[in-house]
Amino acid sequence: MKTVIERFLAEATADEYPKAGSSSRHGSPFGSVVTTVVVLVTLALLGVVAVVAALAARSSVEERQGTRADLIGRVTAQYDTVAALQEEVAVLGSTVDGLRLDLIEAAAGAGSAEEVEQLAEVTGVTALSGPGVVVTIDDAPDAEPGSLDRVLDRDVQAIVNELWRMGAVGVAVNEQRLTQASAIRGAGEAILVNYQPLNRPYVVRALGIRSSGTEDGLAELLDSLAQDYGLVSDVEVGDVTLPAGEFRDPRFAQSTGGSP
Repeated sequence: MKTVIERFLAEATADEYPKAGSSSRHGSPFGSVVTTVVVLVTLALLGVVAVVAALAARSSVEERQGTRADLIGRVTAQYDTVAALQEEVAVLGSTVDGLRLDLIEAAAGAGSAEEVEQLAEVTGVTALSGPGVVVTIDDAPDAEPGSLDRVLDRDVQAIVNELWRMGAVGVAVNEQRLTQASAIRGAGEAILVNYQPLNRPYVVRALGIRSSGTEDGLAELLDSLAQDYGLVSDVEVGDVTLPAGEFRDPRFAQSTGGSP
């Protein structure tokens, strides 16, 4: 099968061969030469356009690939920076927590200091270590963005509530300690705890629980999430460490003295 260029060349030069024979007797073959030159120039221009288009497409693809790789590198670097800063915040929080307790003990008697320490443990403003449970949950292997096969904020809430019901004395989600002022909520496709976005997989650590929850509602909850949405989970029993939570002073509305 002939290509478009071959058919064009054949049609343009088909009638020139007999004309060339007669022109040798009756005149100059200049017209035939001009036609051939025009055809060759046209073909050359078409070839140049095709080459330029191919090079432009290749350059565009390479540019997009380079931009994508650069963005991936930047995101990875930012994740590493955030992780390092979170570790630093945890260390500084533990230091501040120890200094706060030292000041309280210095300003109060022995009984008052012990009571304050117990209240600090309950409210989550001091770091804790001891036996507990670690629950890890992640999206389904083939989860699509925006689908229900991904871990949602309500899934994390359900796991945390079940751990409280099992007798946990302290809970942290991805190094975010839960206090009375904490909230687990969704923002788009992100899960926020203490207004901080979390990265998957989601790791929930609970202190004070010595059971894996196989005889409680935790196992039933995780099985339900696996069967309904394909979520992947794991439960481990062992020693856990919870970071200190953020201490927030309560705020109260103040009257400005004007009429209500």
